[in-house]
Amino acid sequence: MKNQSDSGFTLLELLVGMAIMGIVLTALVNYFSQSSRLAAQSSSRAEMQQEILNAQQLIAGKLKEAWYIYPAGSTIKMTDSELTQRPSGNSANANVWTVGTDPILAMIIPPKDLTVSCGTTAPASQEGCYRFLSYFPVKRSLWVKKTGADSWRNPGPDDPNGDTWILAEYRGTMSTAFSAGTYPPTTPPTVPASNTPNILSDYVAPTVETTGYTTTANTYTMFSLLSATGAATSATNPVTGVTLSLATTRKTGSQLLRLPNSTDEYNLTIYPTNLGKVAAN
Repeated sequence: MKNQSDSGFTLLELLVGMAIMGIVLTALVNYFSQSSRLAAQSSSRAEMQQEILNAQQLIAGKLKEAWYIYPAGSTIKMTDSELTQRPSGNSANANVWTVGTDPILAMIIPPKDLTVSCGTTAPASQEGCYRFLSYFPVKRSLWVKKTGADSWRNPGPDDPNGDTWILAEYRGTMSTAFSAGTYPPTTPPTVPASNTPNILSDYVAPTVETTGYTTTANTYTMFSLLSATGAATSATNPVTGVTLSLATTRKTGSQLLRLPNSTDEYNLTIYPTNLGKVAAN
């Protein structure tokens, strides 16, 4: 009588097979997880780059219309709100910015319609007014805290990125009537107060040393003012050009992404063609 050998796998063979299968599955999971992370980083990189470049182009467009650009040394106070405070401190003068020292760009845009008298009671009458515009950073965590959770101005909480900056835009109507003969003004015009700033761009890299985002080796100047003489701009040496230098940064998980790279900025120099003119070209 012949003995029939038992069919099937031994326990040892099953254990070896399960171990091999586990290694293969782990490799596949790691591969797809890494691919997913790379895809998310690539998408985030593209969004961040596009947003900062859009902000730069919008500011450049306003500069090309500008009748006047506030020179270095000008003091700018927009409101008493924390949303217009300098990001560098909480002193008694935290809402007072100094052009050329603090990261702020301020300008005056000519009226949309020179045939309309300036008024402040209706939108239509405001088309005959000069308009004040300024661009400046606000700490992101402060901006989120001080804007309503349901407001379109609130980009939403993001605690790991609380120390990055929001780039804000402030607008105000100026009832003062300027003309070509008053350019440049003897003293910088008074800033219209108590309006509400709006968000222009998110995740802006700070221009001062900030742990996790910048060091003393890669800080930069956001707005550089140029003059025809090459000397520092002033009330008697007006601004003739502006270099915009912006970078963007964001922490996603354990990764810190900064664009265009770890030390540089996106730079764009604009030479406004409407300075001193009462109507845009």
